[in-house]
Amino acid sequence: MTTFRAPQPAHLPHLSYILDDLHANSDQVARYLDISPATLARYAKSGGAPRPVHLALFWETRWGISLHDSLLYNTAQVHRQHAKSLQEHLGDMAGAIMTLESEIDRLARQDRPARVAANAPVYRVA
Repeated sequence: MTTFRAPQPAHLPHLSYILDDLHANSDQVARYLDISPATLARYAKSGGAPRPVHLALFWETRWGISLHDSLLYNTAQVHRQHAKSLQEHLGDMAGAIMTLESEIDRLARQDRPARVAANAPVYRVA
């Protein structure tokens, strides 16, 4: 299932709030959207714009930037925890290898080596 990160239409700030939040004049916003200033003025007057326009402007506001930053932070935290888990697993495996190597050395020093599985020192069967 695909998860869309863009807010649902009901959760988007009103267009007037979005336009007020942008640090640009109406000509700059119209140029950014590749529409005429008159079209932007019509959207602002009616309080609505097509969803693609609304979303394009949302991602430029403090709300869109904050949403994007929080998604990046959360993703980084997941990857950090995964790396930590892998590092711990690597340490466990290094310990198992050292145990196996020391057991192999011990068995090799015996006159009559015991017939045991190679992984017996790590995996004990009850």
